[in-house]
Amino acid sequence: MGNSFRQTVAGLFAKDEMNSSTMLSGHVAATRARAQASESEYLIAAQDTTYYNYSGQAQMSGLGVIQGQVRGLMQHNVLLMDEGGLPLGIVDQQYWTRGGAMDWPTSQKESQKWFNGLAAVNQQAQGSDKRWVVTGDRESDIFDFFKAECESNVDLLVRVFQPRRVEVVTAGVVCPLPTVCAHLDDYGNESVQIERLYDGKRRTVELTLHLQAAIVHIHPNQTLSSARHKTQALSLVVATEVACCDVKSQADCFETDNSLSWFLLTSLPITQADEVQRIVRFYALRWRIERLHFTLKSGALDVEKLQFDDVHTLTNALSFYSVVAWQLLGLTYALRQDPEQPAETLFEPDELTLLQQLSGKPVASLRQATLALTRLVGFAPSKKQPLPGVNVLATAIERFFFVKQGAAAVSKPLQD
Repeated sequence: MGNSFRQTVAGLFAKDEMNSSTMLSGHVAATRARAQASESEYLIAAQDTTYYNYSGQAQMSGLGVIQGQVRGLMQHNVLLMDEGGLPLGIVDQQYWTRGGAMDWPTSQKESQKWFNGLAAVNQQAQGSDKRWVVTGDRESDIFDFFKAECESNVDLLVRVFQPRRVEVVTAGVVCPLPTVCAHLDDYGNESVQIERLYDGKRRTVELTLHLQAAIVHIHPNQTLSSARHKTQALSLVVATEVACCDVKSQADCFETDNSLSWFLLTSLPITQADEVQRIVRFYALRWRIERLHFTLKSGALDVEKLQFDDVHTLTNALSFYSVVAWQLLGLTYALRQDPEQPAETLFEPDELTLLQQLSGKPVASLRQATLALTRLVGFAPSKKQPLPGVNVLATAIERFFFVKQGAAAVSKPLQD
């Protein structure tokens, strides 16, 4: 992704009428269609922000400051997944700079990104028969966020940490959040898998969590009346890490001094134990949006090495590569779960038609379609490597984008 890429696509991405919304409009529509076709009752919409460092590119205009002297920009994504964790696509994306060409309006704070992401999910959830769960990490622990308007089929699930006063309904107690565990009901243990740095490497670990929960109201700060301004009844789940092992090696990697407690606040119900467990599983899936950002910034995509003249062109390129990263992530997880599932899970009908024409072979299953895709870059399956790796997939998806552009151009009638 060096100068050849820049020269090929700079003209397309630099157009004034092109922006991230335009770039992603078709993808967002297809994501909703995949969501509706999913067998999942629940859809998980994970929000997260990532920061791109372009300090080494003095020629790029419009960048702002990330921190100190580091130049770059911010990107906030909403990744939609089914309840099994399969990434279905991106439903919202926001960019901004600090002291650059894309600063937030002075009337707004950067925290508006969480409300914008929720608004995008509300829009997609209209008319849907699914329940949409919007998850956020501790940065989204904003009092007004819990009072934001949601569609009737949209719920919030946020990891909280602010030492606000919590009213535990069943216990009739009001106490600071850090001391609330003494007043919660016990719901036993649950195990989830997440990615975590261990011994300097990113590993998939299995956490055993001890669960406590209760119905609560969150009180505002001292300047507002609690009776008038406290939140509606919400579910508070506290998941305390009690064991941890490396999934691959089964090595014990639990460190008592570094164990964490997840304080999860949600509008989802907790009338029985399996609902408490489900909340924890849903939040654990939030880590997959961090995997999306990892895919963008490292390894096969390495988008922080993109070179353009201005931030407008850059953001359009990043939107394109965000879809590539989703495809990489989706293919990786889907091929692990079920390589023989229908190819339509992650490929559009016109893409499958084109892949079949190019390969001359069936593309009915996800495995067949993926192999047809990677033949574009010379991959041939073997006993040692029956399926392509991430680097091959990334190169193939990029190549396929330009193949599709060429096919679309050829199909258009000539103009006088």
